[in-house]
Amino acid sequence: MKEYNRVVIIGNGFDKAAGLNTSYKDFIDYYVKNAIGYFFSENEYDSELLSISGGKVNYKEPFMDRLKTLQNKESAIAALNYIAGVSRITYKYSFFEEIIKTNNERWVDIEQYYFDKLMSIYNLSGHGYSKTRKIKMISELNAFMDILTTQLHKYIFNIDSNSSISYDNSPLSSLIDRCQKRLNGNVASLVTRHNRSEDPQNVIFLNFNYTNTIKSLTKSDSIRKKVKHISIHGNVKDPDNPIIFGYGDDTNEHYQRLEYEDDNELIRKVKSFHYPRTKNYHHLLGVLESKEYDVFLIGHSCGLSDRTLLKTIFEHKNCLAIQNYHYKGESEDFDKRMQISRHFTDKVLMRERVLPFDEEASIPQF
Repeated sequence: MKEYNRVVIIGNGFDKAAGLNTSYKDFIDYYVKNAIGYFFSENEYDSELLSISGGKVNYKEPFMDRLKTLQNKESAIAALNYIAGVSRITYKYSFFEEIIKTNNERWVDIEQYYFDKLMSIYNLSGHGYSKTRKIKMISELNAFMDILTTQLHKYIFNIDSNSSISYDNSPLSSLIDRCQKRLNGNVASLVTRHNRSEDPQNVIFLNFNYTNTIKSLTKSDSIRKKVKHISIHGNVKDPDNPIIFGYGDDTNEHYQRLEYEDDNELIRKVKSFHYPRTKNYHHLLGVLESKEYDVFLIGHSCGLSDRTLLKTIFEHKNCLAIQNYHYKGESEDFDKRMQISRHFTDKVLMRERVLPFDEEASIPQF
């Protein structure tokens, strides 16, 4: 029987299933609550992104009770509303205020919001919006993203350093085991090209997260023999693989308009220009070219922020099939199928490769 590989795409939903608070919302909530906690202690707070002032205030609640109330607030905006009457809140960047107030759960959105904001600035017209001014506004937007990237690195680094997750203590162990095995025969046979009776020769974990969670779960000797890892967006503990935080769809017509402009600041945060800082992307291309493969999709939102890369994987001639792993049943799987379709130009190919909903293809939660 012809050999094949398996590419397991790991997204933020995987780390969340492992009990790690690594989503965009977790990061923003932590940053804001930490700032407010400092304000409670020192009566003022000032950073590159946010300042809080208001002088000395006589609070009705004792200090520790205030901190407890603060931590129980469900979002960054709820935490800020808690101190609105006794403080003056100044956002150093208007875009920071905007993303705080969106309060969205999905990690990928901040990158999509960034690109939408960039395009809204680029499309400004009328008196006062010269090209020079618009590029200055975009430069400020990019400066904010640079600061946010640094803060995000610190936040994820602390979570990753304090994580004690291992194969033996994680409910995800059964899922890791399944990644080593061939697809259920009834499912695999639905794609004629994929009807394989053997396990995959190699399992490549394509990690879109910045953590080492998936590596910690695949350290046992029985697993390690055929497992490879590619941290495609960087790793917080590897200075030679810096994190990549930006936008990843350089195929749409809006991006092409930016590229035609003779100013690099407009496209500086596009992921395609950051991948060559390491050999990861070309290692992935080598995997895709080496032999046929199927895809396990675990915890990745498949947002447009990663469209160029996902399109490369999904539409490659060697791709046999795509199995999505869900955590909320068929309704969540249905939504994911629509997201996946946005990465296919050839919709007939999409219908062939995306496998039907599988009740057993679920992500165990911590």
